[in-house]
Amino acid sequence: MVGSSGRIIADRVGWARSFRERSKGLIGRPPLGDGEALVLEPGSQVHTWRMAYPIDVVFCDRDWNVRHIVRSMAPRRMSKFVLGSRYVIELPAGAVPQELEPGTQLKVVDQPGG
Repeated sequence: MVGSSGRIIADRVGWARSFRERSKGLIGRPPLGDGEALVLEPGSQVHTWRMAYPIDVVFCDRDWNVRHIVRSMAPRRMSKFVLGSRYVIELPAGAVPQELEPGTQLKVVDQPGG
């Protein structure tokens, strides 16, 4: 995943597409490392219940335009519902660059399943 500035946001991306995969998300997993991300599809809201570490969260529409960002979402929280969101990208806390903001379009290379 690459931001409009050309900066790589994540180069090792997991995908959660089934209900079960999306429900589990990062729960019970060790924290993501540098360059790692988990994309939940479809998604418009996330929670960090039963998580022990904060994460950055980026909500994008179906064209990968950023709609909302939550930086360092603490454990035991729920995000707002983001209308129009299709993808939710979960990243390590602090991984979302400051220049990334709503309206930025991300480029996704080798998206599995189209």
